[in-house]
Amino acid sequence: MPEKTSSTAENTSWLDRPLQALFSIRVEVLIFALIVLLAAFTRFYHLGDRVMSHDESLHTYFSWQLYKGNGYQHNPMMHGPLQFHLIALSFFLFGDSDFTARLPHALAAVLAIAMVWMWRRYLGRKGALIAAGLMLISPYMLYYGRYARNEALIMPLALLTLWATLRYLETGATRYLTWLTVATALHFVTKETAFIYTAQLLLFLGLLLLDRLSTARWQRPAQRTNFYIALLVAAGALAFAIIAGAALQSGIQPAPNAPSPGLGHAIFGNPLGKLFLLIAAAALAASVAFLLRGYGWKALLQERAFVLMLLLLTLVLPQLAPLPMAAFHWDALDYSPTGIFHSALFVIPLLIIAILLGTAWDAKTWLLEAGIFYAIFAVFQTTVFTNGSGFFSGLVGALGYWLQQQGVHRGNQPWYYYLLIQVPIYEYLPALGSIGAVMWWFYRKIRGAETSAPTASPDSPETTSRAPVFALLAFWSATSLLAYTVAGEKMPWLTVHITLPMILLTGWFLGRLADRMDWHDFTARHGWVLIGLAAMFILATAQATGAWLGVQRPFQGSSLLQLEATANFLVGLVVAIASALAIAFLSARWRTADLVRLFTLTFFAFLGVLTLHTAVQATYYNYDQANEYLVYAHSAQGVKTVMAQVREISERTTDGLGIEVAYDDAIAWPFTWYLRNYPNQKFYGSQPTRDLRNAPIVLVGAANYGKVEPIVGQAFDEFDYIRMVWPNQDYFNLTWKRIAHALSDPAMREALFQIWLNRDFTLYFRLQRGVADNPTEAAKVNMANILADWQPSDRMRMYIRKDIVAKIWNYGAAPVTQAETDPYAKKQVVLAADKVLGSAGTAPGQFQGPRGIAVAPDGSLYIADTRNHRIQHLSPDGKVLAVWGHFGDLAQGEEAAPPGTFNAPWDVAVGPDGSVYVADTWNHRIQKFTADGKFLTMWGRPGNDGNLLSLWGPRAIAVDSQGQVFVTDTGNKRIVVYDANGKPLAQFGTEGAEVGQFSEPVGLAFNSADNLYVADTWNQRVQVFRVGKDLTFTPLRQWDIFGWFGQSLNNKPYLAVDASGHVFVGDPEAYRVLEFDADGKLVRWWGQWGTPPEGMGLVGGVAVDGHGGVWVADADHGQILHFTPAAGAPASP
Repeated sequence: MPEKTSSTAENTSWLDRPLQALFSIRVEVLIFALIVLLAAFTRFYHLGDRVMSHDESLHTYFSWQLYKGNGYQHNPMMHGPLQFHLIALSFFLFGDSDFTARLPHALAAVLAIAMVWMWRRYLGRKGALIAAGLMLISPYMLYYGRYARNEALIMPLALLTLWATLRYLETGATRYLTWLTVATALHFVTKETAFIYTAQLLLFLGLLLLDRLSTARWQRPAQRTNFYIALLVAAGALAFAIIAGAALQSGIQPAPNAPSPGLGHAIFGNPLGKLFLLIAAAALAASVAFLLRGYGWKALLQERAFVLMLLLLTLVLPQLAPLPMAAFHWDALDYSPTGIFHSALFVIPLLIIAILLGTAWDAKTWLLEAGIFYAIFAVFQTTVFTNGSGFFSGLVGALGYWLQQQGVHRGNQPWYYYLLIQVPIYEYLPALGSIGAVMWWFYRKIRGAETSAPTASPDSPETTSRAPVFALLAFWSATSLLAYTVAGEKMPWLTVHITLPMILLTGWFLGRLADRMDWHDFTARHGWVLIGLAAMFILATAQATGAWLGVQRPFQGSSLLQLEATANFLVGLVVAIASALAIAFLSARWRTADLVRLFTLTFFAFLGVLTLHTAVQATYYNYDQANEYLVYAHSAQGVKTVMAQVREISERTTDGLGIEVAYDDAIAWPFTWYLRNYPNQKFYGSQPTRDLRNAPIVLVGAANYGKVEPIVGQAFDEFDYIRMVWPNQDYFNLTWKRIAHALSDPAMREALFQIWLNRDFTLYFRLQRGVADNPTEAAKVNMANILADWQPSDRMRMYIRKDIVAKIWNYGAAPVTQAETDPYAKKQVVLAADKVLGSAGTAPGQFQGPRGIAVAPDGSLYIADTRNHRIQHLSPDGKVLAVWGHFGDLAQGEEAAPPGTFNAPWDVAVGPDGSVYVADTWNHRIQKFTADGKFLTMWGRPGNDGNLLSLWGPRAIAVDSQGQVFVTDTGNKRIVVYDANGKPLAQFGTEGAEVGQFSEPVGLAFNSADNLYVADTWNQRVQVFRVGKDLTFTPLRQWDIFGWFGQSLNNKPYLAVDASGHVFVGDPEAYRVLEFDADGKLVRWWGQWGTPPEGMGLVGGVAVDGHGGVWVADADHGQILHFTPAAGAPASP
């Protein structure tokens, strides 16, 4: 029988066991579990709704390529490979979408909050709950915990790094070295912030070691003094080197669009900086020698801070090779044989040093840790050994690229970007908590009270050394703010790294306040009532203060608004006084210290509510809008609006995603990601061709509007959207005067408060636009209109072919309109250039953005080399005959632009006597030269006052047979006539669309009868006039141009007339030349985007050679092309 009973007990299923354990769970565990559940909910709720930002789309697209089996190659520009592998895994498990792309980051964010449980030992049980709660509601932790970039992945790694450090310092157990190694390795394959974290930890451990050495017993005490003196010399020399480098850096003026040199390059570029670095290195070496001699190697190995320093340093030492390479100005991103050799000169010795140091410490332990580190590093950097070069790009290229970026100063944010903008707007709670923690620590220190970590929790009984919790968290918070402030690249997401240690420090501080509270008889002593009264006091005080400092102050009059302001103030004041008196009455049984703790905790609970409001507002309401400051280069809702339409049109016209969608380089990100599953997508970059007209949908960024408009013409309907936004950046260039104005002006105070609390810019923009006191105009300035017209922003346009629009939206209820076709289509000829002169560049015979061309009687060419600010004289075979002119800007004063200098000359003409006239466009003047470039005279000045010598952006010149000079005064919408020496003779034309009126007149040309042809650009027509001897202008005819659609700076057409009366017209952004007969009937056209001779770029000047040929300036390629139109063959239909 006993045996049978035993057998029965053994066979009892675990499903039959009672859930006794469920009822023994502590409240602490339940609260923490609830926080983790809320973390999961808040991180996953509507995770895929927000549009993928620019950077996110890069990460997700290349992860998708890896998921599709197309491999992955590490690129330091997109940081480490871990993120790409995790996203690809998510795609593999759950499919590809915005939601699944962000899934690894949301999981990491939840894991980070769950990991705070491990910190109970150091934060205390209440402190850990508070810290976890603060991470739950932190705006940055929440927003970037739902964002497909590396910060979310670093959150748990940062917590693990600091925890493992404290655990090893406390216990000396080797397993914590392994945890630190794993965290460090994963961080290095995640993002280059690993270098900052490692530097911070090494510096902290170094200071900790110095503190320990200052009180420890030295084998040779005399060496202690030598050690500290040498160390001080090293630190001082390093400081002077940095100062010398910074001084040189501030004095360097980089070339336009070039990054300023990084601080490292500036230090090595300064002889004084190099000298101080050498002194620092020598002094540091001496201090090490004194340390080893006086304290001893074996004694050092007993110092846990030293062991951690040794481990970290030896693991990362080979990756520091780009630092000494900078001294030789070698590029760590150069992967050529020479570049690899340069890298190897430092990587190999550093690796040898690391091995020697590691094995001298503890060969077995170090080899294990190094094996773990490089195993993780190699697997991810090489994508499981499928991309060997990734190992070396991670080993050297990562830091090399990051160092280069510091000189770029991406974002160009001011030094106070984190201190005065990001932290006060979003992370004010942990910032104030950190300040409170430091003040409380000093207060306790002065009083001689205990501030160390609480007794170890029961599940972690061992304690052999006190962990420096406060020191580490306070140091990490301060140095994080300092490090990211000093770094050249300041971006909002880096605030995550500043916020995390501040949250831990705040949790430590508030946890200790809660631990030291006397909770005995809390309810009996009316504790909850006191908390309610404290909250009421805070709210009432805020109400009264806001009323007093607001736009409508109390006691100012008897109008309804004034009485309301007075009432608000009085109510707030009375409630504040009443609650203060009630607090004083009920606190009689409380110790002062407990009251201070209670009110401090209540104040931070109030801040917690505000923080939750801030986080929810940013994450769930404004996530796709421009009125938040915690984003940069942020995709707007227009992107998903466009994609919803693309999908609907595709599904209704192709029964799937088979529609052809063409898109350009300006919107490539995020559309490369969003169009990944559209097999007929077409990327046309920055050079669209007329093939676009075959695509049902064309997407284009604002940068390419002018190039696409001439191609799509009237055959497409267009819809404009905001594609990308940047935060309002009026905080740039803060001065004490601006700050004083903002604080002293009630209206501006109220406006800034509304921005801070509700991200409402209404009052601010009303004040900025001067309409705050005009009710009618002020009503037009509201958040809906502000967001619709937000600046800074980048816009995009969606073109839908009209036949598709009719098919989709008309449903046969209205007549289906035929999409307008190009009336010139049947007249296209295939024609290659038979001569190509020059190339892009600055040397003689090379051009940058050439425009006007004039043919001299001897057939030679004068060319306005616009962006080189000069005129070139070439023979018909390209031989350089003369070059004259250089840049001069009249806006800087007459002495800055003497005769013979130019500011973007756009046209050139030759008179009957061989004189050369130049339209010096942006100096707003005309200059005259001899045939060989000797200056003769000049006239004109900037202005729009109607005077014949006041010009604005003259774009073209033509000289008639009498030597009279005709100038298109483009900005003033007129033609001005001068004699050969600049004497004003006449003008004609005003702004408008009637005959004889102009809108952006540009090209001018005369025929053999001295009839004047004018390219009336924005009216999209050519006008022809008979010019009388008395300079009267009689309209002869005009014809429309199916082209010139854009109004960009480059869409400025020129024209020429040959001996037979044929008119050759440039269509700049359509990359073609149109030939008309004398009556305006199209004869033929040729041209398409491409490289000469078969294609051409932006069409500049046009001229005829008198022998049936046409010269064309290709402004994009910097070349001069010659065509023989009669040789053109009809294009295939």
